[in-house]
Amino acid sequence: MRPSDATLAALPESFRYARSTARTVAFAVLAGVALVALVLVLVNFGAIRDDASEMTGRRSGLRGVVAPTLVVVTAFFALLFAWFAIGGAHRWIRVDTGTALSGRHFLAAGGRAEAEALHARFATGDPAVYLPVPNHKKGDIRLSIYLAVPDRTAYVTVRLGKEPGATGLPLITLHDRAYVQLKRLGTGDLVRPSASGVVDPFLRG
Repeated sequence: MRPSDATLAALPESFRYARSTARTVAFAVLAGVALVALVLVLVNFGAIRDDASEMTGRRSGLRGVVAPTLVVVTAFFALLFAWFAIGGAHRWIRVDTGTALSGRHFLAAGGRAEAEALHARFATGDPAVYLPVPNHKKGDIRLSIYLAVPDRTAYVTVRLGKEPGATGLPLITLHDRAYVQLKRLGTGDLVRPSASGVVDPFLRG
């Protein structure tokens, strides 16, 4: 599995991209449950179809699609969870502490100038400066916010271009007051302007 963040991937002495055992097991179990459900649906396909044929009223139009729909849905989830178990169960880990990072990711439209401006805003560590975070459906700028909660540290990466060949700007590390303020912000808070709108003098030096 290729690393998902060019900035962190460029710092192998500090971060590693590793499979999460807990996530792998969880997705494997869900895939197994979905697979069992698929087998049961296939084995009992005729019975399900017969039961559906007795539907009356507004539901009568569903008679012919209930059984096939159950096959498609269970097969979809079996494949989805299997894919997550194989390719979607990786996390970034701090090498020195072994702490797994939890991340939130955003896309923004723009080029180099916009990426550098976004990076400079977050480098202040001040929500009054970096909020609101752009959150577009498409864009060449990739912003990731990682929390290492046990270490009371946050990391922010800004990349330009598509992974894995994106150009990563220098890693931003936030501690102390800047970490606490960022940790308190939910995803909804991040995409809204700062509630206070006041620059924090403790972070602005």
